[in-house]
Amino acid sequence: MIYKYELENGANVFLAPQEGTNSVTTLVMYPVGSRFEPEKLQGVSHYIEHLMFKGTKKRKNTLTLTREIDRLGAEYNAFTGKEYTGYYIKADTKFSDISFDILSDMLLNSVFDPKEMEREKGPIVEELRMYKDNPIMDIDNVFEDLLYAGCPLGRDIGGTEKHVMSFKRDETLAFRDKFYSPSNMNIIIAGNITDDTEVLLNKYFGHAHGMKKPNVKPKPFCFGSAKKSERLAVHHKDTSQLQMMLGFPAFEYGHKNNYALKVLNTILGGSMSSRLFIKIRERMGLAYTVRSGLDTFVDTGYSYVRAGLEAKNLNKALKAIAGEIEKMKIKGVSAQELKDAKTHIRGGLTLSMEDSSTLANWYARQMLFADEILTPEEYLDRIDKVTPKQVLDVAKKVFKEDQMRLAIIGDVKKEDVMF
Repeated sequence: MIYKYELENGANVFLAPQEGTNSVTTLVMYPVGSRFEPEKLQGVSHYIEHLMFKGTKKRKNTLTLTREIDRLGAEYNAFTGKEYTGYYIKADTKFSDISFDILSDMLLNSVFDPKEMEREKGPIVEELRMYKDNPIMDIDNVFEDLLYAGCPLGRDIGGTEKHVMSFKRDETLAFRDKFYSPSNMNIIIAGNITDDTEVLLNKYFGHAHGMKKPNVKPKPFCFGSAKKSERLAVHHKDTSQLQMMLGFPAFEYGHKNNYALKVLNTILGGSMSSRLFIKIRERMGLAYTVRSGLDTFVDTGYSYVRAGLEAKNLNKALKAIAGEIEKMKIKGVSAQELKDAKTHIRGGLTLSMEDSSTLANWYARQMLFADEILTPEEYLDRIDKVTPKQVLDVAKKVFKEDQMRLAIIGDVKKEDVMF
């Protein structure tokens, strides 16, 4: 049975016991990401994430810190999004004591040594370059920059090389202190939870005190220009395969229409038997990968289609994708497609939830952004209630041609794209 409570210092705790596993995942999430950053500090949330691994008062450097975790055979990492930052350790439950000790030490006692702070700018710049050099990894950035042009939501999470190299220690620490208060901490424990878990949580996380939870909201989202010529972004790159991503504004996290939109995207491009996969890959032979999906933020979201293909086949693919989208708007989906999509979603979610780290992430985002917290089964019950009419209605609401954005990375000229 899931259990939510609060430590005396205001930190939120969520316990999600899981049977049949010896692992436990400890995930700490903060509701802060690149969307909260002022223009001058673009990328600082990601920078802080890196610096948390650079040594504490107790564990003097990266080697001491990571070696202690590696000895456990644990999985550990951190991640930064546009609206959140997370840190986790997944280990054998018998190592819970040391896992809590290490993770709390990183988050509460990191020293942010000036020399380490300067040194880490180099690896971050190389990480940014890695993404820029890989169209498969970078196409999301190009698309979101196009869709949300003019507001922080459209920025690259890592910032730019110029921003990273300009970060100053005092400004970085001020940003950290503003958002990393214990009262702004969300601790999710999933997996083999024992009778000692709550005791250990209070021991390692409950003693910390700091500023009150920040009452800070990100700047409202905005969409880029709806002018047709400005809804297309082409980043020329001399590659043998072109990456494209087209999408439409949709719904925010927690919106009731997302259940139908999830089912729609499963039918459209969510599996090897989906409409787009069969049409684009199997029948036309234009792409190796093609898929559709949706992404959400606290106040907005979008539905998308992605594909990788040869530049000469771009316009053929765009025409075929447009055709399948139009069919969704006019004819909707069949009863069999709807049934198959629901069982596909159920099967995939059920398998993924066997992993304690996936279960922890499931509840983490809900803790941060949802008005109500759903178990996987409660979510699937709502998926099961989606009707053909709801799928048709959401297709008409979302797939509006005059709102479509198209992002491309590859060896193609903007004027040659039939958009």
